[in-house]
Amino acid sequence: MNSFWLDSIENKNKFNKLEKDISTDVCIVGAGIFGLTCGYYLTKQGYNVVLLEKEKDIASKTTGHTTAKITSQHNLIYKYLIDSLGESMAKKYLYANQDAIENIYQIINDENIDCDFVRQDSYVYTNNLDELEKIKLENKAVNSLGFKSEFVTSTPLPFNVLGALRFPNQAEFNPIKYAYGLAKCITSNGSSAIDGLVNAGSVGSVSVGDGIVENSPGGASLNLAKGTGEIYTDTLVQNIKKENDEFITSCKDYVVRSKYVILASHYPFIDRLGYYFLKMYQSTSYVIAVDIGDKTFDGMYINSKQPTFSYRFANFSGSCGKRLLLVGGADHKTGSKIDLSNAYSILEYEVRKYYPDCKVLYKWNTEDCITLDKIPYIGEFSHFMPNMYIGTGFNKWGMTSSNVAGNIIVDKILGRENEYENVFKATRLHPIKNNVELGNMIKETTNSFVINKFKVPDADLDVIEDNSVMSGSKKAGNFEEIKNDSGHVLKYNGQTIGIYKDNDGKIFAVNPICTHLGCLLSWNNLDKTWDCPCHGSRFDYKGHQLYNPAIRDLDVIDLS
Repeated sequence: MNSFWLDSIENKNKFNKLEKDISTDVCIVGAGIFGLTCGYYLTKQGYNVVLLEKEKDIASKTTGHTTAKITSQHNLIYKYLIDSLGESMAKKYLYANQDAIENIYQIINDENIDCDFVRQDSYVYTNNLDELEKIKLENKAVNSLGFKSEFVTSTPLPFNVLGALRFPNQAEFNPIKYAYGLAKCITSNGSSAIDGLVNAGSVGSVSVGDGIVENSPGGASLNLAKGTGEIYTDTLVQNIKKENDEFITSCKDYVVRSKYVILASHYPFIDRLGYYFLKMYQSTSYVIAVDIGDKTFDGMYINSKQPTFSYRFANFSGSCGKRLLLVGGADHKTGSKIDLSNAYSILEYEVRKYYPDCKVLYKWNTEDCITLDKIPYIGEFSHFMPNMYIGTGFNKWGMTSSNVAGNIIVDKILGRENEYENVFKATRLHPIKNNVELGNMIKETTNSFVINKFKVPDADLDVIEDNSVMSGSKKAGNFEEIKNDSGHVLKYNGQTIGIYKDNDGKIFAVNPICTHLGCLLSWNNLDKTWDCPCHGSRFDYKGHQLYNPAIRDLDVIDLS
């Protein structure tokens, strides 16, 4: 089911499919909030930019399925960062995100983007005694970095809490309205900038690089450069190669030639010497939008310990025209072999404790790229691929981190220093605090790859009661014991197959080996998808690719 963000605006701008070869300054792969942010800043700097989006609409995947909190409060991260990287790096992480909040606000004001931007306090709360001390220590850590957070014992939530950490003056917005606002700016064929200009105000002073041009007269004629932007949707990038100093981005029948490439595709679908498949994984989380009547409360909330729940209200301009409560949580590693059928029910149960007559109007889920050291990868894709940049691993804070990433990468292209870039360096080799987690990921990825290239053990197969399917029998009734509306990985005639049997008893069979790096897929009984436990690629029951890093569909198996 779509998120209500995607239904919140009508008459979205439609973009064409790429149907010609193009040469440009910068090719951006992906037109979610990160890709659009890069495109916005680059056209402001006079660069010609092409954005390529595989979906039919921009911002329709992760951006359109977020809870859209804009905050530097990323659960309990700052004590961890101080302990792991030192106070200086932790402080830069904090203020990079604080700057991002203000940058977004300035863009909205400068471009008159109507996107329901509202300042809100952000809270991490707990009702767990063990977590209470962690929250107090986090508050102390944040204060030591010069930011005035506050430990509180009461919140506007409809239930009591033992304690909470409050970050004042954070924000929330409608990410789809914001994304289309950025797209309009990019494609207006006239975004303007002085050399080095970040944001040109109409009065007072304007920023130029790291300096200030004082007393710039409002409305005065300035020597401005022009940057143009083009956005193409329904355009799947299949390959990127470099010839001499030029990137060639291939999209089936056509190519985009550029000096720079920015990978804004969520999880990178290419991994030449970047090793991102060993440095992060994907997590699935769920959201419901609930009508609770006229009762509302201020603030944005997340609890500090699993199971995670988050709360915020959002304006909905659709048929109900109300403020809806967004409740998120029930997150898990994508591809986990767990029963997911009650994920939305868990969220609904939490709401009905306090609002028994509420109405659930929307349900959706989303994918988040999770890094092992909790810090996004932003900057140069690889030491071996100069002029290719990436922003990924935003964890669950992509609305804020996307702006951090956009500013860092644009500064890299402009050849300017950015005070925050070393914190997020994509090629970093920071010591991983949790080496066990890293080891487990490497083991899981390696084992899955080897197993699926050579032999899938019986232990990883679903056993149907009398083992008739696994025996390889071709009897007419060999699939009869599979229940309707269920999926299984089975052995059939010596071949490993993925089977989904729909409510009418029709069988869909695919090769359940991920087309990214060959990991064995798991069946998701809630979304009716095949999910990769290694890197989070997802496919529908017919084998169509839904989420990166895989870019190819699964092979369909003919059982006739």
